[in-house]
Amino acid sequence: MPTSVAPLSIPLQYTTMANPGEFPNLPSCAALSAIQAKDTGLPKVIGKRYLENSPSVSAPVSVSSGVATWVRAGASDAVRRAGVGMKSGAPVLRLTVRQIVTSENVARRSGFEGRIVISAELTRKGGACWQGRIEGSSENYGYSGATDNYQETLNHALDRAMIRLLGDPEFQKNICSCGG
Repeated sequence: MPTSVAPLSIPLQYTTMANPGEFPNLPSCAALSAIQAKDTGLPKVIGKRYLENSPSVSAPVSVSSGVATWVRAGASDAVRRAGVGMKSGAPVLRLTVRQIVTSENVARRSGFEGRIVISAELTRKGGACWQGRIEGSSENYGYSGATDNYQETLNHALDRAMIRLLGDPEFQKNICSCGG
């Protein structure tokens, strides 16, 4: 059993983790002109690693790449999978990352948890015509301290948040009628 944990810095790199069937199909009228993502000055430290048999022994987990760039990549992939077209004059999807958290429970192997909270809005000509808050979470299991386990966990949490957004009936209604 491990007796210590070291700090980690994880590069966020988006790859779809959800199954294709998990993404909703949006109506043919659904279109966006752009997807914008930003974080709200989130701390670089997004969680901790800790020993299962001694939780007070812990180390920070930080991100080494841009959260907004990662969220935009995941959102772009999700809207494409949901059949949302990109066209001029359609609403803009603005995503603001409010929280991203991860934890790793270190034993012989590790349990990973990830959670993301995002504020989303559809805007057109500067005004918001729909706003919502979405979140997604995920769990994973694998080798301790492995970058790919963190990436898989956080990517799946992002996928689940986007699936929740795209499946929201009010979002679906407004993506077709926003400002139109």
